[in-house]
Amino acid sequence: PELGLNPTMGASAFAAMIALFSLTQTNKGLETITNAAVMVLFSSFASILLPSLSHIADPMGTFLARGTNADGFVTASAAAIPLILSSLSYQNIVPSITKLLDFDRTKTTAAIAIGSCIPMLMYLAWCFAVLGGGLDNSIASGAGAAAFAAFTMSALVGSSVA
Repeated sequence: PELGLNPTMGASAFAAMIALFSLTQTNKGLETITNAAVMVLFSSFASILLPSLSHIADPMGTFLARGTNADGFVTASAAAIPLILSSLSYQNIVPSITKLLDFDRTKTTAAIAIGSCIPMLMYLAWCFAVLGGGLDNSIASGAGAAAFAAFTMSALVGSSVA
C-alpha cells in the first residue's frame, strides 16, 4: 500500500518471478539465488537485531524472568515441543538435503541439526530483544524499515526458490 502497488498485482508479480526462476535457471543458478537470499536474510536480521540489544533495560532480568505458566517451566516446555519442532519445518527439506549430500546419513543428520538450530537461535534472539524492550519503532521508518523489507523479501525468495 505505501508503494501504491495493488497487493494482488504484487503477489502475482512475485509468483511470476519465482516461476521464471524455476523455468530458466539450472540447479546451480537456483542455488546461487538462494545463497544470495540467505546472505541478505542474515545481514538484514543482524542489522535489525544488533542495535536493539543495547537498548534492553535489564538483560539478566529478561533472561531469568519467571514464566507465566502456573504448572512451571517443564510442563510448559513439554507442551510447546511439538509446536517448536513443527515450526522448524525440517521435514520439507529432508529429501533435498539427503540427495545433495549423496545420501550420507551422518552428513544429512548434521546438516539438518545445524540447519534447524540456526533459525531457532535467531528466534530466541528475537524474543529476547522483544521481551527485553530493546526493539522500538526504529523498524517503522528509515534504515530499519529497509532492513525489515530486505529481511522479509529474502525470506520469501529463499524459501520459495528452495
